[in-house]
Amino acid sequence: MASQMTLVFLISVTVTLLVVSYFLLREEKKEGFQTSNTYSVASLEINTCPPYASEIQTAKGSTDCCQGDMVDGKCNGTTFCTKSPAYLGVPSCIDKWREYFREKGTNFCPPTMPNYYEDILNPSSSKGCSEGPISTDGSIPTNGTAKQCKVYASEEDNKTWADSCYVEKMRAKVQCPIVNGNSPQATLYLDDRDKNKFGLIQCQYPFELGMPTFCADRSSLEQYFTRLFPNWRTGRMSNDVNEYACENYIARRNNAQSEANRLQAEQKAREAAEAQAKAAADAQAKAEADAKKRADEASRLQQQLDEANRRLQSCPK
Repeated sequence: MASQMTLVFLISVTVTLLVVSYFLLREEKKEGFQTSNTYSVASLEINTCPPYASEIQTAKGSTDCCQGDMVDGKCNGTTFCTKSPAYLGVPSCIDKWREYFREKGTNFCPPTMPNYYEDILNPSSSKGCSEGPISTDGSIPTNGTAKQCKVYASEEDNKTWADSCYVEKMRAKVQCPIVNGNSPQATLYLDDRDKNKFGLIQCQYPFELGMPTFCADRSSLEQYFTRLFPNWRTGRMSNDVNEYACENYIARRNNAQSEANRLQAEQKAREAAEAQAKAAADAQAKAEADAKKRADEASRLQQQLDEANRRLQSCPK
C-alpha cells in the first residue's frame, strides 16, 4: 500500500513539474516575442566622448569628456559627460547619449519612424529616423528594409528632398477630409522637374463621375507654388490655391455634387421632353397612317361601286 502511495505521489509531482515547466516555457517564449521587436533609447550603450570633447582623467580618478582644457586635474570648460559613474552635476555618458537621442527623436522624427540614428563619432555621416530599431551604438538602423528618412544639415535641404524626415513629419500631420465615412492617407506628390524632390502633400479619392479626386495641403501647396512661380500670389494662381486646398475640399465637392445634380436633372427633363415629343410624333404618324388607310379603303370601295354601276349600265334593257 505504501509503495502504491509513493508511486502516486511521484506521478503527481512529475505531472506538476511538467505543467509548471510548460507554462514557464510558454511565458518565456511570449516575453521573448514581445520584446524582440521593441526598441527604446534605453537599448543604447554609448559610453564615449563626442569628437569635440577630450577624454581626461580627473584628480578624483574619473574619466570625463571635457570641452576645453584640463587645469589642475579639472576640466577648464564644460564637462559633457563622464565615462565613469555619474557624480554631482555630471551625467554618465550612457545617460547623456540616451537623452541626446531621445531629444533628437522627439524633435526630428515622424511618428511613423520614431527611432533616431546618428554616428556620433563621424559628424559627416548620414543622420535620420527609422521605423525599426537602431544599433546599440546609435549609428545605423539594424533593419535595412524598415522605412527610413533623412535629417539633412540645412533647413533648405530638409524642406526640399522627398526622403527628409521633415517632409514625412509634415505628411503625418495632414488629416485628409472625411468623405463617405473614410479619410485617405495623405501622400507625397513629387516635383515634376526632379522626382527626388518634394512637391506637395495631397489627399487622393476614388474616381466618381463629376467629383474632384484630390486636394492638397495648403502649406505644402503654397511652398511648392513659391518654388515654381515666386509671384503666384499676385496672379490668378492664388485662386487655384484656394480651390485645391484640402480645407475647401468638402465645399468644392458639395458644389460639384450640386452642379452634377443640376445637370442630371436637366438631362432627365430633356429626356422626358424628348420622349414626350417622340410619343406625340408617333401618335401623329399613327393617326396620319390610320387616316390614309381609311382613305385608301374608301377609294377602293368607291372604285368597286363605280365598277358595279358601270356594269349595270352596260346590261341590255
